[in-house]
Amino acid sequence: MTGWEKVGALTALYVIGALWVNWLMVRRVRGAVAVRAAWTAADFDACFAELDPRVALAVRDALAPFYGEGVVPRPEDTLRRFLKLDRGEVEDVALDAGARLGLTAAAEREALLVADLPDVAALVRYLGERVRQS
Repeated sequence: MTGWEKVGALTALYVIGALWVNWLMVRRVRGAVAVRAAWTAADFDACFAELDPRVALAVRDALAPFYGEGVVPRPEDTLRRFLKLDRGEVEDVALDAGARLGLTAAAEREALLVADLPDVAALVRYLGERVRQS
């Protein structure tokens, strides 16, 4: 096998791998849309009735780009496994939701704590506590 043939074979494997990963992601989103057709924003908000109602709305809006259109987050969705967010993205989502809630720059100093939150419910409760303290 010549050098160019090796490069061509590796490039083909890379393209096939990228297509496979994208296909899996599209399947996961379509599956979530089908399963969650009956799950509404009101259901999500009702899970956090003890908190300020603005918190659940802010978190839903901050997470909207990571879900397909019309898909509402569920409290048990894990941030790293289900949504595939890395540490920086978790912090960005928390800061975005915090900004929607009008939290000050103190939220930015504590952003490192947010990255260890396991799921959407923990994020909502964390921000709810921050709103209550402010």
